[in-house]
Amino acid sequence: MNTRVIAILVIAISAGVIGLFATGAPSVPPTSTSYCSAENSNLLAGGFTASQSTQSSYTVTVHNAQSQEVRLTSYRLGTQSFSINVAIAAGQNGTFTTVQDANSEIGIPVNTWCGNQFMTTFARSASYTEDIVPTSTVFQDSTHVAADLLNDGNGTATLTSYYVTDSSGNEYAFTNWSGPSLAANSVTTTIFGIGSSCSQCTLYGSAFTFTSGYQYTIRVVTGRGNIFGFTVTLASGHHYSIVLDVGFGSVAH
Repeated sequence: MNTRVIAILVIAISAGVIGLFATGAPSVPPTSTSYCSAENSNLLAGGFTASQSTQSSYTVTVHNAQSQEVRLTSYRLGTQSFSINVAIAAGQNGTFTTVQDANSEIGIPVNTWCGNQFMTTFARSASYTEDIVPTSTVFQDSTHVAADLLNDGNGTATLTSYYVTDSSGNEYAFTNWSGPSLAANSVTTTIFGIGSSCSQCTLYGSAFTFTSGYQYTIRVVTGRGNIFGFTVTLASGHHYSIVLDVGFGSVAH
């Protein structure tokens, strides 16, 4: 074999190796330590139904109630994990279809790019609905706000978590809350504490208190994983405003 042929082979092999490294590396979303530390899997809720297009598979729908995008990278059926690449913008829904599965699943764990995991549940036929709407709020002091919550559904809703976020994205989370049970078609006064008034809250970001002229978002999670949110403003002169932020999963299972 002459030197010219050898040179051509070396160039071809080198090009192939370069191409392999250029195309074989997995695509990863731009991220940072602050991005992952701000991710809150408790604000990711999902359910799944039997797929209408692929036999023996499931269509999974996930709602991202965070203020930032989330990227889903895998899910598990039984003991086997499967890769996906689904980006869901803040406040939006995303869907994916699983591989064919001979087993009947009641829960499918889903993982995010940041390594957090949350559970999606099988969506059975709805027997009743949860629909939580604030009717009024009163700021009691700089660390307490009381909200009159109306359950406009036809079944009792029990609150298990709440999140209070300021306009800068700082957040107090009470994820193991023994909240009130809201009877259907009734109003229940519910008090949300932050800072020094909530020793069991977890703080994400910088500490804050309720301050005149600023807006805050409150999200509540029910025992069935449904999320409802609303914003309140502590205006000057003690005038209050409420803006309803419709949550995901108003139909209970």
